[in-house]
Amino acid sequence: MKMVTYNIHKASDLNNKNTLNKITKYLKSKEFDVICIQEVLYPQFAKLKQNLNMDGVFCANIINQNMMYGICTFSKYEIDVHEHVLLTSKKEQRGFLYTNVFSKNGKFNIINTHLGLDKNERYIQINEILNYSNKLPNKIIICGDLNEKNLSINTYNDVAIYTGNFQKGTFIKNDARIDYIFSDKLITIDDYYIDKIDYSDHYPIICKFR
Repeated sequence: MKMVTYNIHKASDLNNKNTLNKITKYLKSKEFDVICIQEVLYPQFAKLKQNLNMDGVFCANIINQNMMYGICTFSKYEIDVHEHVLLTSKKEQRGFLYTNVFSKNGKFNIINTHLGLDKNERYIQINEILNYSNKLPNKIIICGDLNEKNLSINTYNDVAIYTGNFQKGTFIKNDARIDYIFSDKLITIDDYYIDKIDYSDHYPIICKFR
């Protein structure tokens, strides 16, 4: 299974230029099985879903008069089950999207999330995610923008560390690694790399699993 996690910064680059068309072309060209996106507006999700021709689920962590804003997951195959869970949040509401997706390597349980900016808040949020994941069957992946450097989850492989790519940053402004893909230890990791494209303030990170 080939997957990507990507904070698209509301489809804008560091100069706040709209990059949705570039992001769409990029995602189509890579032929991913699963795409996990953070910082996406609902109209952007709808356009991506139409153009990618993939099954997809959007979850709004923030809903107000001006926007529906959150995270989404796309799958080449049908998304069997999905659930949106809000996380304990001090300021901006955060949450995660759970999806159960098919691939030629069987079913994978994927948690796509975007954590808060406060360290203590993130600690609580990570524990809430782990409590949820403990109820899932094998082949679990936790991914997204976790807003923290040097983060580890003892019961999961950090795919960047596993493949020796942990010194490469994912957040363009300060070259910090704050985007992660964690996989449970029953999943075989085949590849991990970062695509240094400038369509957002983050780089997409790509993994291959079986």
